Amino acid sequence: MINCSKCGAELSDDTRFCSYCGNKIEATTPPPIVEDDETPDSSQSEPANASTPRSDAPKSLADKIKDKASDKWRKLNTYSKVTTVAIAVFVLLCLVAFLFGKTAAGIIAVLQIVLTVAALLMKKQIIKVPKSWIHFVALALAVVLLVPYVSLFKLDYGDAEKFAWSDILLADVVPEPESRFGEIIGNSSEYLSLYVYRTSAADYGEYVDACKEKGFTVEADQSEQSYYAYNADGYKLSLYYDESNSKMHIGVDAAEQYGTLVWPDGIIASMLPVPASTTGEITQDDDKGFQAYVSNTPIDEFKNYVAACADRGFNIDAYESDESYSAENSEGYKLSVSYQGNSVISISVDEPEYEVSIEIECVENWAFSKYDVDVYIDDSFEGTIDHGTTETFAVTMSKGTYEIRFVNAEDDEVTGTVVIDIHQDESLRYKISCTSTKIDVETIVGTIAEYGEDEAPMPQSASSYKFDNYEDVQKELTDAGFTNISFEILYDIVLGWTNEGEIENISVDGKTDFNRGDIFNKDAEIIITYHMPEDDNPSNITMAKGSSAYDGMNYLDVEQAFKDMGFTNIELGKVTTESNSYTDGEVFLVEIDGWSFDAGEVFSPNDKVYIKYYHVEEPAVIESITIDNNSDFAALMKITDQTDASTIKQFVNSHIGTVIEFDGCIALMMKHNNYKTRFDVCIAGGDYDADRVYGPLFAFEDVNYYDMNVSGSDTVTQGMNFRVIAEIEGFSDAGGYVILKPVSLIAR
Repeated sequence: MINCSKCGAELSDDTRFCSYCGNKIEATTPPPIVEDDETPDSSQSEPANASTPRSDAPKSLADKIKDKASDKWRKLNTYSKVTTVAIAVFVLLCLVAFLFGKTAAGIIAVLQIVLTVAALLMKKQIIKVPKSWIHFVALALAVVLLVPYVSLFKLDYGDAEKFAWSDILLADVVPEPESRFGEIIGNSSEYLSLYVYRTSAADYGEYVDACKEKGFTVEADQSEQSYYAYNADGYKLSLYYDESNSKMHIGVDAAEQYGTLVWPDGIIASMLPVPASTTGEITQDDDKGFQAYVSNTPIDEFKNYVAACADRGFNIDAYESDESYSAENSEGYKLSVSYQGNSVISISVDEPEYEVSIEIECVENWAFSKYDVDVYIDDSFEGTIDHGTTETFAVTMSKGTYEIRFVNAEDDEVTGTVVIDIHQDESLRYKISCTSTKIDVETIVGTIAEYGEDEAPMPQSASSYKFDNYEDVQKELTDAGFTNISFEILYDIVLGWTNEGEIENISVDGKTDFNRGDIFNKDAEIIITYHMPEDDNPSNITMAKGSSAYDGMNYLDVEQAFKDMGFTNIELGKVTTESNSYTDGEVFLVEIDGWSFDAGEVFSPNDKVYIKYYHVEEPAVIESITIDNNSDFAALMKITDQTDASTIKQFVNSHIGTVIEFDGCIALMMKHNNYKTRFDVCIAGGDYDADRVYGPLFAFEDVNYYDMNVSGSDTVTQGMNFRVIAEIEGFSDAGGYVILKPVSLIAR
């Protein structure tokens, strides 16, 4: 291997140009190789000596490592040797810094190591840089950092002045320290803060002992570097020793002088138990909070007072230690009680803080007034809403009334406002619309009004609950404090389009259109109506027999049978007849919801049952004309020319509304228009004869079986013979027949 004469990079023996800096490499002539047979014989040139070590003796591991390291070191160029030494030095400095607790100095040493390693890698072009001299800058910066490193180890008290102990106003309270070098931070008859320099650990220990001898042993708390205690006069001593800088801090606080304590009757103070001691000071008592200091309260009395506060309801999210207690009550007021020392406790209560989420949607304009909107709560800026976007602001707020202001980010004269009253956690939603002169504010979800202990606000509006699951809604209402919740179930899911348990509606005290935040009594009657599958209805009725099984029974018996099964919607249909073919009250049709049914089918008690039956009346005495009592009708029934319209029409016109009675037959029967059960019936006199007709032709138009009041037969067809009783209605010029209204057909 050879080294570049310009940059020092290691190159192979056959290299002609440096691959790092481009320098031309001059060819070198390798040293001549000495053949084995030309090697001088050591035995001939030097006398034999038994004490000379043999050249082929094995080397130890330490020698091998030493030789290898020496070989590596010889091959390094000057720059690599410098950086290697620098890295070793900086590593040593780092260890020293952390060993002596100098964190800042240790960080500087780590930075020096990083810079030096980076310089070496840049030199070898493992790290590519645009300028070849940058590695020198990195190495120089690592060296320069030695200045702040060294300064952190220096204990420079050159500027520290000597202080006169006689100047200390509380000099008679605490002992005099050994060193006179230091700095007075505070010096009064009530307070002392003094740093004493050039203080060894032994000096500090002796000073602590001197303070104890001075009487500072009350409620003492001592650690390796600190000491806290009171004396009998209530002075508080605070000592702290900084061993790394050989300095000690002396702090003295005079005892607080408290007067007579009169416990107030304000809203917050009334939440707390009255302390046993009657000496202390009230420093705050308003609707925002309460603060008091109570003296003559030793640690045992402090613990008793904490227990009394917990009994008064301050036991939510409680945290307790030997000298402090914090908790909330059900209204969110936050209590903090702490033992200050020297039989003094502090009591503070802060008003509740609520988490308020404010979602604001800015309606996007198409062309004009497309400005952004700044949002303020009172005078506090909360953020900016980009035009046409929606932003949510999370704010912690105390109880009170606030104004949310929306301000044009380009013109603060264009505004909109909404007032909110905060007394609980809230999730608010507003929609704002920007115009050239103002910002319109629409409340989507506003704040909930205050309510009494026996009241609760509705968590959601009635419309919001529709389609929710009834169990989820029941839990939400129960969590909100409502206690009187009942259900109505609609067993009406057939096709599965509606989810099981899906709410149809909710009524609260009879109201079905309530809004979120509406206040109701906690025991208000709440009825949740929801859907379930029809087959799940426990009151469903399975039919023991089909509809035809009830034919011929008395309608009263059928009606009672369906009532006994549980049906509640029963309708009776009466068909009056004079036919003696039926029994009065005889059932001829039973349907459920308009359909006949079979045994085994299942129905709801609310399904409609329709029972149709005959009511038989004595035939009314109808004055009718026959061929026996009316000569005109007898003459008419003897005509043989059915086309003699004038004769037939003359009779009809003189007998409109008259009931006629004769023996006839069904000459022709056809469906009326496209109906399947309604017919036009052509009637001829006498018995049916396909080859001859007696008298004129008669016709029933657009009638069904029941309209003809048939008796003696279950059907009416062409060729049948009947005793025809009918009323004359008119004459059909187009058909040439007498139009009759049926009274009855009696089969012959």
